[in-house]
Amino acid sequence: MKNFKALPNLVDLRNSLPKARNYGPRNKKISTRVWHHSLTLSHLTGSDAASFAKYHIEANGWPGVAYAIVIEPKNVIDTPDGKRARIVWAHDFDRRTYHAGNANDYSLGICVAGDYRNERLPDYVKATIDELQAALEADEVGYEDKSHHEMPGYSWKACCVFDYKATFKFLDHKAPVTAVPGFYTIQEGDTFWNIANNLEGIEVADLIAANPTVDYKNLKIGQIIKLGQAKGAAVKEEVKQVSAPAPRVELKEGQSVTLSTSASKYATGESIPASVKGRKYTVLQVKSDRVLLKEILSWVKKTDVAAKAKATKEYVQLPKSAATWRTYRTNVQPIAENSDWSLTPQRFGGLEYEVLGKPMSNVVTINTSKGKRNIYVAPSTGAKIIKK
Repeated sequence: MKNFKALPNLVDLRNSLPKARNYGPRNKKISTRVWHHSLTLSHLTGSDAASFAKYHIEANGWPGVAYAIVIEPKNVIDTPDGKRARIVWAHDFDRRTYHAGNANDYSLGICVAGDYRNERLPDYVKATIDELQAALEADEVGYEDKSHHEMPGYSWKACCVFDYKATFKFLDHKAPVTAVPGFYTIQEGDTFWNIANNLEGIEVADLIAANPTVDYKNLKIGQIIKLGQAKGAAVKEEVKQVSAPAPRVELKEGQSVTLSTSASKYATGESIPASVKGRKYTVLQVKSDRVLLKEILSWVKKTDVAAKAKATKEYVQLPKSAATWRTYRTNVQPIAENSDWSLTPQRFGGLEYEVLGKPMSNVVTINTSKGKRNIYVAPSTGAKIIKK
């Protein structure tokens, strides 16, 4: 790998990037160099190898960063040939990192930090890409180059979206990005977080709602889940829950109940006249299978009366001692570098929001002036969840 190691803008961070454990070894020789982009704007603080590593560990539960090589456009290095983007060597090439599912064993993952659906590749980054590819080719690290969306099972992934003709001259740019499929087969390293990441209109909560029998914390290779069909599933589930019949509540003396219009006989066997059905009554006494209604002094079956359950909702209270409170878009992992806007509880003497959902442990969804947002509410933060 003399050509790769000789790149003047190469930085070896294999032993210093965040790591939870080691990736397993490959069982096959590298045949394909797979190119990704991070889908994070290149100038942001979190658009670098270290941030990707932290995200992949905390959000996806992976051993470390998914790519063996990361190009960082925000970190510019002066070389004898001019300005170039920093190239981070993240893993030994014999490690099977999680970047292309079932193709991990024979492919090398390379990521160019940036979201090139909305950004233009600067010339110095294009030069960096071309020189890196040429070095890997000269060192015989693989014999072909492909975009992530050209790998088996990923034709729907908008990754990488580069101007192939101007930049990736060595890639077959004829393969189009296809529509998101209705179903998806789980591949190595997949989580609901990385599957939903930056998919238009599909969030983790949708995948969970659309796949109720799937243990999303323990996905298995080969498992089939609803993907395209999951769009909006979380909202539909909320509507379904709201429109579901009210749960039967325990009846107590003094409680107000309504006698069903479908009730036919009193508990003592006599027919119930239509004039008393559908009206509200007060429970005078309660027995195992019947209640005595005060206004008509008659016993009726418990199954023929309904008591309105006391509506309760959950609210999160943010303490007034907190000057700021980070919020997160609902399609990103709630870690510090992904926060782009904060609440200010201290300014208002504390804040309270209705809890709209709980996408993961210690995280709730609330409605803010910027729309639905997730916030971290572990007990250690001082936040409180109440019902009322």
